[in-house]
Amino acid sequence: MIRALLILTALTFSHAVTALPACPEDFTKAYDGCEGTYRYDNGDSYTGEWKSGKKHGQGVYTWADGQRYAGQWVEGRKQGFGKYSWPNGDWYEGEFLNGNYHGQGTLTYVSGKKVVGDWDQGKPWKATSYDVNGKASYAYTEGIPQCLKAEG
Repeated sequence: MIRALLILTALTFSHAVTALPACPEDFTKAYDGCEGTYRYDNGDSYTGEWKSGKKHGQGVYTWADGQRYAGQWVEGRKQGFGKYSWPNGDWYEGEFLNGNYHGQGTLTYVSGKKVVGDWDQGKPWKATSYDVNGKASYAYTEGIPQCLKAEG
């Protein structure tokens, strides 16, 4: 968590120093090395940094159905640190690679349950699942859930 906070702090300060110019109003002109908003025909939208017509840098993508990703992008894919949230209140916060949860992260359910640890291609790999009371209930080893024995 401290690592993520340091990354966000560094990105915040580096972003302020290297602010990009606004993108042109007409998307037919290449969005390159600029910041701007694009609204898709299906109701989705993206606000953030662009490079060669692709989402690249810091940005927020909001789906018409209420899903949202705020974080780092590389050549149009979620990559780096970010937060993905669903309309029901669940969210994942952590590292992404090629659009998937990958690396350190936490999936938090609105109920209070959590899965914390290492993720691999969108699946908990070496992680622990906690119930609403914060008690560990499952451990994932190479993506396979292992029920933890109750202490008693």
